[in-house]
Amino acid sequence: MAACYLDCNATTLMAAPALAAHAAWCNRGDPSGAHAGGREARQMMDEFRAAVAAECGFELGPRGYAVVYTSGAAESNSHIVTGAVRGYMAKTRRLPHVVTSAADHGTLLACAGRLAAEGLCQLTVLPVGRAGPGLGAVAPADLEAALRPNTCLVTVVAANHETGVLNDLRALAAVARRARVPFHTDAAQLVGRLPLRAAERGVDAFSVSFHKLGGPPGVGLLVLRRSLVDGYGLPALVAGAQNGGLRGGAENLPGIGAAFAAFRLAAEGRAEKAARVGRLRDIAKAALAASLPCFPLDDHEPAPAPSIDGGITPPPAPDRAGTAEARRAVRRAEDGGPPAVFWLAPADGGGRVLPNTLLLAVRRPGFSAEAARAALERRGV
Repeated sequence: MAACYLDCNATTLMAAPALAAHAAWCNRGDPSGAHAGGREARQMMDEFRAAVAAECGFELGPRGYAVVYTSGAAESNSHIVTGAVRGYMAKTRRLPHVVTSAADHGTLLACAGRLAAEGLCQLTVLPVGRAGPGLGAVAPADLEAALRPNTCLVTVVAANHETGVLNDLRALAAVARRARVPFHTDAAQLVGRLPLRAAERGVDAFSVSFHKLGGPPGVGLLVLRRSLVDGYGLPALVAGAQNGGLRGGAENLPGIGAAFAAFRLAAEGRAEKAARVGRLRDIAKAALAASLPCFPLDDHEPAPAPSIDGGITPPPAPDRAGTAEARRAVRRAEDGGPPAVFWLAPADGGGRVLPNTLLLAVRRPGFSAEAARAALERRGV
């Protein structure tokens, strides 16, 4: 085991309460059973749903939101994208259009891209870097320009897993709401670290993975407004009676119990923990910046964002930006000057980035990420 684990945006190590809960919920009854064991399991899962509603700021019920247990955010993302496309097509008999961003998770982009490649939808992938710090945020104006009469879903990630940049969910959801288009966000990096306040921000649906906050892999949520389910007739990816018919199959009871324990642990003193971790991040950032030639990513020229057009003209690429000094430093490094140039992202947190995330990018001819990782591993990182 490494002495210093720095891969928490990929997955966290399971917390002790989650491990204990996982063992405690093994060898229990089927949650769908009418017996006492089944009733106990359903009660626990309903308590979990209520805890998520309280923490994430929404109400359960026919006029509120539904909470669906899934295998993780990847499945939840696929469910909402595929369901919105199929539901829109079935209801309107028109080819649907989906809008997402270049900073979204690869699983969501792969799902939407596959549907577009199969001719089942049109897809616009918005560029990033024109709003907010670093290379991660989507500009609401770009979203507004991308919307079309046949847009069936807007899905923009809450927080990028590499840069930590937070999107302005309230502003983006407001654009979608004015156009009467559902708004979904992949909140896997956000939930448990910062408040989501889904209803207040106008978020119609969001995805969660509990292995991002000390829980087990293979357990997640899709939370969505009941009106979205009823309006689209949202089909289930897995047929069955469980989860109100929205996701069939026997629930992963030990995993859900462990995820509940991890979620409660993450919610305890969340604001204080976020502030403490943010201070540690800033200390590390200052120490690195004091000894390395660092430039913030929002001072560097952004890479052009990919876009899958599908017959729709996407917003124009962002203007090339970057300070003259940052560009000169890059050229010096590439011409055999300083041995490397580093960028720290973002330049100014200001509550616009995850408290636990610091991106350090290295640009050097011949630099090997694999060699750097092996060197860190030899030092226990």
